[in-house]
Amino acid sequence: MFSCNSSAEIVYRKKENMVSVIIPSYNREKTIKKAIESVLNQTYRDLEVIVVDDGSTDHTSQVIGEIKDERLRYIYQENAGACVARNRGIHLASGEIIAFHDSDDLWRADKLEKEMNALQKSGADVVFCKLVRHNPDGSTTDMPSDGKEGFLNPIKNLFGIGTQTLLAKREVFAHEQFDKEMPRFQEFEWLYRISKTHSIYCVDEGLVDYYVGADSISSNPKKVYDACKLINEKHPELIKEYPQMGERMAYSLLLAAAKEKQKKNSVNAYISMALNCHVNLKILIKCLKVMMP
Repeated sequence: MFSCNSSAEIVYRKKENMVSVIIPSYNREKTIKKAIESVLNQTYRDLEVIVVDDGSTDHTSQVIGEIKDERLRYIYQENAGACVARNRGIHLASGEIIAFHDSDDLWRADKLEKEMNALQKSGADVVFCKLVRHNPDGSTTDMPSDGKEGFLNPIKNLFGIGTQTLLAKREVFAHEQFDKEMPRFQEFEWLYRISKTHSIYCVDEGLVDYYVGADSISSNPKKVYDACKLINEKHPELIKEYPQMGERMAYSLLLAAAKEKQKKNSVNAYISMALNCHVNLKILIKCLKVMMP
């Protein structure tokens, strides 16, 4: 392993069959090692792992330094957000195929092998697999629940596709990288943009284990509100053209509102935006108001 920083970075010659796996990390000293090892232990061996440390203040760098594998690269940057970290990893990647992982989740051993097979056989530009969500109560949920094997054609819904399930040709990122303004739903917003010009294929199998933690971004209702607001501003046509996506945004806003039930002004704002996203949810919203008098 070697490390580099902003003053001395190396951009590698691109390699056709190599998969560059980018892992943004912030203060994940307790989970980062297992996350990295789940990639290094893949049955598909032609890969590199690029960990972009987004300004961690814990022992993340020391933990990574204990992993002895020449395929692992470590880059430190001042805190700028996960999207910036992912984009930086793309810039530094050696492979012609780009994948992403999260520092607190795990890949199953054949994840890359099955996705690469799908990519090569289908000719798709982007491939994703199902994500197995491990809920705090011990239950599991496969996401996205409505995804089936094959191309998304026609595209109806892109919600529920996790960043850590994505595998894409480098060329897809030539003009469309992650939007650094997005506090959440960054993969959805990116997928929506690239779906206009690139093909997307679903591997209908749960190959990534996603663990919901107390400090997860998904547990932060304000980030849900801000993300939906940005999506509506950046893509005002989305709700009309893709009603299923609007419905999912509305549902996410209602769940966020339930977490903010002690803050009346916030709840009203969330409900108002949910109505804008999907007016047919009026009955559900009435139920929500009963739950939160």
